[in-house]
Amino acid sequence: MVNQAGTNKDVIRVHDDPRALDAAAWDGLLATQDRPTPFMHLAYLAALHSSGSAVPATGWSPRFITVHRGNHLVAAAPAYLKSHSYGEYVFDWAWADAYQRHGLPYYPK
Repeated sequence: MVNQAGTNKDVIRVHDDPRALDAAAWDGLLATQDRPTPFMHLAYLAALHSSGSAVPATGWSPRFITVHRGNHLVAAAPAYLKSHSYGEYVFDWAWADAYQRHGLPYYPK
């Protein structure tokens, strides 16, 4: 399919700071969903970042993946890499310890 810009190439970008993204475009995608959640709004994700709650210093490495077709944002998703087991419903300390004892990386996950 060829888009309005005359190209059929989508461009995938990975960002590490949600505050650098276009909130209107991001939230515009969210508005098209049958059941949009407030936890996907860019303002919420930016607040996690700005408050220091979900940043590398707290064991979270945020990435914001966007897909652009021409100048239009056509898809977006937040992703977080964790470097610890805090805040999980099932603690996996024993698994992490076993991996470490065998010289294997358990984190990030």
